[in-house]
Amino acid sequence: MVLVVLALDAVDVRHAEDFGCENILLDEHTEMKSVAHRLDHPHTGEAWPSIATGLHPTEHGITGHGEWDNPILTVASRAAHTLNVSGSIRSKVGDTIKENTNQEWKLTTVSDPTFLDGETRAVHNWPGVYRNEALQYIWRLFQDAKDDTISKETFVREAYTEAASKFGWVKEAMTYNVEVAATHIHVLDVLGHMFAEDREQYREQYQKIDERVGEIRDTLGPDDNLLILSDHGMEASWIDEDEDYGSHSWRAIASSTVGSPPEHALDVRDWVEDHVEQIEADRTRADLPEEQLRQLGYVE
Repeated sequence: MVLVVLALDAVDVRHAEDFGCENILLDEHTEMKSVAHRLDHPHTGEAWPSIATGLHPTEHGITGHGEWDNPILTVASRAAHTLNVSGSIRSKVGDTIKENTNQEWKLTTVSDPTFLDGETRAVHNWPGVYRNEALQYIWRLFQDAKDDTISKETFVREAYTEAASKFGWVKEAMTYNVEVAATHIHVLDVLGHMFAEDREQYREQYQKIDERVGEIRDTLGPDDNLLILSDHGMEASWIDEDEDYGSHSWRAIASSTVGSPPEHALDVRDWVEDHVEQIEADRTRADLPEEQLRQLGYVE
């Protein structure tokens, strides 16, 4: 039995309901309470590590500041965080540094245990936990689009092809003897920021992702289950109570094919452990031609 975990960044439970996304909503769904520390709303770099660990950002230590290539900038960034300098001001300063220097800001990873740990837990990428470069690539697209070095069409294409690689990975991972197959997919965050004032375009993006989720759902075996999570939603111009269109809302989602989904981001880790079927995986040592690989520089 495999528990598939799709971390669908920025899926807003209100939009999923309004757009009739039956696959995203699954058998049962709820508005999941997310977490925030650096800003007044949930931030990708903080929320996903919290979801994986069950710890608040102040406990697992990833509070949005990350690390710079230059250690002096990292120290300055953390000092600004300690002094409670506004997150928006720090973000603007960071943008200025990136635009005028060769320095790159990178998300750090947690050292705490997560529900993704272990050889029988397959994970493609998860912000703040594993393979941050996938998220960093998406964030660079924002900068490229802002600088007009890529077109809107290229921006959308790259967002979807990146997402497709992860949906495809899940299908392959499910064919192996694993307890969990998990991946983070950022496409609805990327395009949500772009289409937050265009309801029909936004609906189209939700429907496309709902179809992709449906393909995963159709792949589930009789003993497999699916859990869908988001870290936040997205404020939009057609929602009466929303005021800052394109900013993150608190309307995160949790949905599942097995029982009631978790109602709080910090409950997810325990929920997963309660719904995973432990397996005894075969483990044999890989027989590799070490000398050849050493000559090629692949191993030390």
